[in-house]
Amino acid sequence: MELPAQLRQGVDSLLEKVPLAALKQAARTLSERYRAELRDGRLHMGEEMAVKAYLATRLPATYAAVRASLDALADARPDFQPRTLLDIGAGPGTMLWATADAWPELGQAMLVEASAAVRKVGQSLAAGTIAARTEWVAGDATIDLDSLKPADLVSIAYVLDEVAPASLPKLVDRLWQLTAETLLVVEPG
Repeated sequence: MELPAQLRQGVDSLLEKVPLAALKQAARTLSERYRAELRDGRLHMGEEMAVKAYLATRLPATYAAVRASLDALADARPDFQPRTLLDIGAGPGTMLWATADAWPELGQAMLVEASAAVRKVGQSLAAGTIAARTEWVAGDATIDLDSLKPADLVSIAYVLDEVAPASLPKLVDRLWQLTAETLLVVEPG
């Protein structure tokens, strides 16, 4: 599955002047962190180069998996037309792009992301291209969800392996409380 043209153009623009050797090294480091499921207190994409490595190496496959999950949701619930999205651990807005593609009538999206570097990239990619009113919020998925309002579609994708197992029940309970209609969890496997 291809990235939406505007997203692909935005990513290409961000990667245009990045030295290939630095990008390859950042991609190796990022992959090692993901494979090891490191929970060392550092964000996998805490730095700008890690975010760029993600865009170059992981975004296309992540987008495809998220979009396929949304297609399965649409097939299972053809009447479902979300107007609001709450995405926890939003990364660079992968779920936002896929949801806006699946449901162009999406009107509002709240994106919660701990990494300032990722939020900055996500905001820049979405600015002027995503029709939905978007708000990016700094927040840790395990502690910063109390002030959020419910949404038609609540999502969390490729985040659970970064959360300490002891925190998962409370996190899932809170996500369910925030769900006005549908909770979508997308994880590897």
